[in-house]
Amino acid sequence: MKEKRSFTIQSLLTVLIMNVIILGALYHFFVQGNPLPGNMDPTLFYWLVGGVGSALLWLLVWMMGGKAIEGAAASASAAAMEQARSQAKPAPAVQAKPEPIKKAEFVVAPEASAIQLLSILQRKGRLIDFLQEDLSLFDDAQIGAAVRNIHDSSRQALAEYVDLEPIYDEAEGSRVTVEQGFDAYAVRLSGDVAGNPPFTGVLRHRGWRVVSMRLPEQSKEQAESKVVAAAEVEVGA
Repeated sequence: MKEKRSFTIQSLLTVLIMNVIILGALYHFFVQGNPLPGNMDPTLFYWLVGGVGSALLWLLVWMMGGKAIEGAAASASAAAMEQARSQAKPAPAVQAKPEPIKKAEFVVAPEASAIQLLSILQRKGRLIDFLQEDLSLFDDAQIGAAVRNIHDSSRQALAEYVDLEPIYDEAEGSRVTVEQGFDAYAVRLSGDVAGNPPFTGVLRHRGWRVVSMRLPEQSKEQAESKVVAAAEVEVGA
């Protein structure tokens, strides 16, 4: 460590300098025989030189050691902070949620889906034309041939866009029981209805309910239009 090497060199130089000063003083006064300052007692002089020298040596070593310790602590703290910074995972960037794409808002006429379904049955099977026709003008054979074609086309169109299921699975003509709490919209009672359910009777019609519908999306103009089938005009005929 750099701080440790620096402290070792400085403390060694300080000890050497202090020893040179003390030995120099001893040599000057005792080896060369120079008189002690103020005719001081030799024993007192030894203790004074040793005490002052030791105090100065301790003071210098303490100051250098404190600086070395502070430098080492600062270096260790900087290294720890750098390591923590390198190991810290960056916080994931918060991505703003994209705003949902808003579809064009417009008020759809309540009967739009019914009109659309009628339009599909007319386009696929000419059902409206058939229902609006005066059948008294045709004989049974002509009507039967037309009905078969309209039935097949309308049935295919209905199956393409609407899923249906019967309310009762039993065959028509079977005896069924209508339990208490039945759905009055799904079951219509007729005949001798008296008292409270359960009722037992003959199933005259199984009924139908819509499971799902898959009508194509419409534009605002289409949804607000009351047109079931456009008039057809052949120009130049």
